[in-house]
Amino acid sequence: MESESKRKKVYLISGLGADSRLFKYQLELDYDFHKLEWIKAMRGETLADYAKRMSAGIDESEPYSIVGCSMGGIVAIEMSKFLNPDKVVLISSLKTKDEKSWITKVASSLKLYYLLSGHVFKWASILRRMFLGRLNEEEEKLFDAMLRAADPFFMKWGLHRVITWNNEQEFSNVVHIHGDKDSVFPFGNIKNVICIPGGSHLMILNRAEEVNVELVKALG
Repeated sequence: MESESKRKKVYLISGLGADSRLFKYQLELDYDFHKLEWIKAMRGETLADYAKRMSAGIDESEPYSIVGCSMGGIVAIEMSKFLNPDKVVLISSLKTKDEKSWITKVASSLKLYYLLSGHVFKWASILRRMFLGRLNEEEEKLFDAMLRAADPFFMKWGLHRVITWNNEQEFSNVVHIHGDKDSVFPFGNIKNVICIPGGSHLMILNRAEEVNVELVKALG
């Protein structure tokens, strides 16, 4: 095994309602992983400004890559506008506003996101299983623990920012890994993507082996 100083440095950004525990199966890979945990959002803060504050945890004195899952991937794209990572790997995420689902686009145009509640999202476990994918018992406990620990204000803020995200800029160093059974960000809308057959939105947990194969290829 290479020494930590020679291993490739990779920053991890989890999805909304989760933390770095979401990457439990990726942390087994031989990289110098650094966990970027969510920081408290300021009322009215834009996603671009939030990404700039969160990027304070990234050391640019040596090469690095960023891996973002779901909303974490969206934040990674925002960071790419002012940082220079070697690679940005998106898992179950979006590259541009054009990849959002039709219902998300409608919610954005009609401002329906004001009706959403962070508390409702946290505790809607039945809907979570329907839209995000089924997990084994250990993974269920892990995900439920992350949801319980999530800040309701941040959840609502994050939902608003994802729904209204309007990025059009694309980057050549982005690798996108996505499941064809993702109900949150439907696969049919995703372009230039590596497909995980049968993968749901939570394939980072329940299809980790397949995701990791493609992640290693992407990071090199």
